[in-house]
Amino acid sequence: MNMVINASEEIKTNILNSFTDAFNNGNLSALDTICAPDLIDHSTAATPIQSYNLEGFKGRVNGHRVGMPDLRFSITNMVIEGDLISFQWEMKGTNSGPYLGRPATGNPIWIVGMNMERLENGKIVEHWSYPDKLSLMEQLGVMPA
Repeated sequence: MNMVINASEEIKTNILNSFTDAFNNGNLSALDTICAPDLIDHSTAATPIQSYNLEGFKGRVNGHRVGMPDLRFSITNMVIEGDLISFQWEMKGTNSGPYLGRPATGNPIWIVGMNMERLENGKIVEHWSYPDKLSLMEQLGVMPA
């Protein structure tokens, strides 16, 4: 029996695997398999000191891993429409390393967010990420709950 794999399903699987490998295992090169080299990062998570490109995105992923070595990232829902893909995600870990310019707090972290990705030829060329920063700051103890 021949199985036909829908291109959209293949793209979803590639994104799921690449993001999970990068965040959970620290394999930043996994992002090269799904992101275009000239990726433009429009994320609210980006900071002025980071580049708004693939290397800046990898730097942020690495920063999460340094701050939370036990980080677990998962994609909970994903939708693809035309050249856009959107997904909800959650990230859990323990702040046991320097994070966001602050020393470790030892606090457990659990945040959710949403991403939107624009694709060309099966690769992400534009990236938007919207994490729940307020919840993160509260959990780190930087802001009162």
